[in-house]
Amino acid sequence: MTRSIRVSFFYFAFAAAALTTTRYDGGVAFFWLATAYLIAELSVVRRRQWPLLLTAGFVTTAITTGLFGFGWPAAIPMATANTLEAFVAAYYIRKHAPETALTTLSWLGRFTLFAAIIPPVFSACIASGVAFWLGKDPSSAGLHFFLGHALSNLTFAPIFTLLLQGEITKSVRQMAGKVLEAICLMGLSVATTILCFSQNQLPLLFLPILPIIVVTFRLGRGGTVLAVLFLSVFGGAMTMLGIGPTQLVTGTQGMRVQFLQFYLAMTVLTAWPVSADLSNRSRLHRKLRNSEARYRLLAEHSSDILMQLNVDGFIRYVSPSVQQLGGYEPEALVGTSAGELVAPQYRELIRGLHKATMRDPNTTHCFEYEAVVAAGEKRWFETHARAILDERGEVDGTLSIIRDVSARKATEQALSIAASVDPLTGLPNRRAFQQAVQQRVGDRRKPNVQDCIAVLDIDHFKHVNDTYGHDAGDLVLQSFASIARCSLRETELVARMGGEEFAILFTDTTIEQARTICERLRAELAESITVIDGSAIRVTVSGGVARVGPEGFEHALKVADMALYRAKNSGRDQLAIAA
Repeated sequence: MTRSIRVSFFYFAFAAAALTTTRYDGGVAFFWLATAYLIAELSVVRRRQWPLLLTAGFVTTAITTGLFGFGWPAAIPMATANTLEAFVAAYYIRKHAPETALTTLSWLGRFTLFAAIIPPVFSACIASGVAFWLGKDPSSAGLHFFLGHALSNLTFAPIFTLLLQGEITKSVRQMAGKVLEAICLMGLSVATTILCFSQNQLPLLFLPILPIIVVTFRLGRGGTVLAVLFLSVFGGAMTMLGIGPTQLVTGTQGMRVQFLQFYLAMTVLTAWPVSADLSNRSRLHRKLRNSEARYRLLAEHSSDILMQLNVDGFIRYVSPSVQQLGGYEPEALVGTSAGELVAPQYRELIRGLHKATMRDPNTTHCFEYEAVVAAGEKRWFETHARAILDERGEVDGTLSIIRDVSARKATEQALSIAASVDPLTGLPNRRAFQQAVQQRVGDRRKPNVQDCIAVLDIDHFKHVNDTYGHDAGDLVLQSFASIARCSLRETELVARMGGEEFAILFTDTTIEQARTICERLRAELAESITVIDGSAIRVTVSGGVARVGPEGFEHALKVADMALYRAKNSGRDQLAIAA
């Protein structure tokens, strides 16, 4: 109720002032702030409050029209025109420009269309019809009504909206840190406005615009609103008194008032885009600072190496962990070629993979290689690399997460020596997997330790062999093996059990954690493409996950296998958890 009373009071004040001071020759008012104010009120409240506020606006418009306008016979249709305009404008603003006023250039464009053009056209048609009914010139009434409402909505509705949202108060508070500068700039804006409108010999309307732009840059939206408000109030008062450069306009006083509105609208259309762009840039810079702070925190405390390269492969940034893992000082590496850290036999491969990463910015590339640490020793590393895009969407370099996998490679080499590696995929075979399980699970003495086994089977693998040939099938198996190695942690062991069936051992892992990792592996395989002889092959995988219980490995493998077939019977490309 308090808001509706406030709306009634201010709406009445604005409407009465417009009708008593800017209504010429018994026509419509040339200047109309009331609807701009009502649009702002509707834009900041919940829609369930709209009926009460629209009713307040309707009743107030009818009263002011009866007392100061066309008279009581026209009260209802004119009230309908004004409240309909406010409703349509607020509805479309809430639907198509819901964000805070003047935060983006697109908001200003949508606001201009949905508040200053479309709604006044409809209300002007009603006003024109009322004028015709009363025996007045309908075209003149419709034109002046449209211009008065359109220009007032464009100029003042954003100002009222910012005031009601508390954005102006917030902006003014932010000026507290630069009081002297704010006083000087606002004083300059006020002085140029007074100088411009205190005389009517020279066309100095351009004079206040530059200080307003400077105020916008230095003081933000709060300063812009204050400067525009003073320009509107002082310029409007002087124009009503017959003083100021608007008097150089040839024509009636109504034409001068409307010219002043046009001038104010063009001024705010000059300042508002600057304000919106500055606000958007400030928000983006704030997000960038927060993002950089998070990135630095992760980089400085991660056990992996984070490295950023430019498009030519030179190091822009490397995290402090490079000192622990490689023995290098991070500052000494910045500006050097990342390829110089790689063992010579892998440099050409790494250059090609760096280019491939930039060519496909939407994909994370994973590869392994030998690198030389500061002590001269060669160690194995695994890199996950992804392209970095600039503000234009163009590739600006790459960001890599680098992990020392020497221990894993040593294990793989030991398995290979023991003839326990599948020759096609390079993964441990079934025998090696069983041995690893016995060593890593069967010999455990730790209580409350959870271990899991997953069995994965490539869907419709026979169809791949029958359609594309066994070479294609071999490539699919190799692709799965490569993706699995990149997706799994060093503590996890993946093996080829035979044919298109694979198994994974998870140690110190809950069944839900194992399922999450397998889901990631499943999704990555589904998104990957195997190319052979110009044909692109996509495959999926089904799987079953089971916990290794007291019954031992063989029982867990059997249970996981049963869950696998349940997943296949349920449609494939999914996982099932053993009961």
